[in-house]
Amino acid sequence: MMSRASNYNIGYVSIFLCCVANAVSLVFISNLNKTHDQMLSIFMTFGYATLLFNLFNFKKIPSLYFSVAKNFKLLLKMNIVTLFNWLSSFLALSYIDPATAICVILGVVSVTIFVMSIPRRKAAENKHLAMCVFLILISMALIIKQYTSMNTLHANSNMAIVGITCCIISGVSGAFIGVSSESMGQAGFSVSQILATRFYLLVIVSGTIFFFSKSHASLVIDWKYYLLASLLIVFFPLIMYQTAIRTLGTLMVSLLEPFTPVITYFLQVLTGGYQFNLLTVILLAIASGSIIWLARAEQNVIIANYSSAKADS
Repeated sequence: MMSRASNYNIGYVSIFLCCVANAVSLVFISNLNKTHDQMLSIFMTFGYATLLFNLFNFKKIPSLYFSVAKNFKLLLKMNIVTLFNWLSSFLALSYIDPATAICVILGVVSVTIFVMSIPRRKAAENKHLAMCVFLILISMALIIKQYTSMNTLHANSNMAIVGITCCIISGVSGAFIGVSSESMGQAGFSVSQILATRFYLLVIVSGTIFFFSKSHASLVIDWKYYLLASLLIVFFPLIMYQTAIRTLGTLMVSLLEPFTPVITYFLQVLTGGYQFNLLTVILLAIASGSIIWLARAEQNVIIANYSSAKADS
């Protein structure tokens, strides 16, 4: 039991670090979209990430690709949902700000995974998780309200609709990434092996689009900048995310991840993207604190049930 509780603590630390890393990465992507070709950015960022994770698994490459061949359908599914997730995330950040984007994306992820994981007839029995989802929706509404109050023009409204649509696509596909990650873990893939094999389709598609675009001939590639982008956007956040999934499970991680918009909100206040609103901050802090408390309460129930079942056996 102590070992299980210790694993949960590692999971909570991992998801907190993941939230911080995600907040930084989204602000970074938003700035990247303004200064660099979008498809080139995706190709270079995830190309670097694939190379780094394969180098990380260099000694296990033969066994890794034996597992890839053995679990090809599982890997293809992961690559497809990863493609939709990241393409739509980058596109969303071309239309709306990072705090709004991550709020909608993670909110949709949480609700989708909750619906997938908890049958309707048992939703009332999982009151802690149901309340988490309700508070997540409140957090989403608060940040979207802040965004819309700053963008009242008709043109901005159209951009917001496109951006939020992209976020919904990213969120739904992100939920399936969590489920696919668990399936790959059960098939024997380690965290780094999942990350080494899930970006192939994204790299191929973004590279193909960039190659056939008219802008590629005149561009100078900033190799060091894209390496930094890969570390900030992919390497650190996803290592933390996959570790958290292994220790806490997809549903619990998805309920804790919406703490990210709060961090992103403060980052944008500091960088001048948002005006500081004390009421919004207080309400977000209450909602986030409640989500964490409810998630811990649900985890304690799970630990208690696990211990009881173990004692009975």
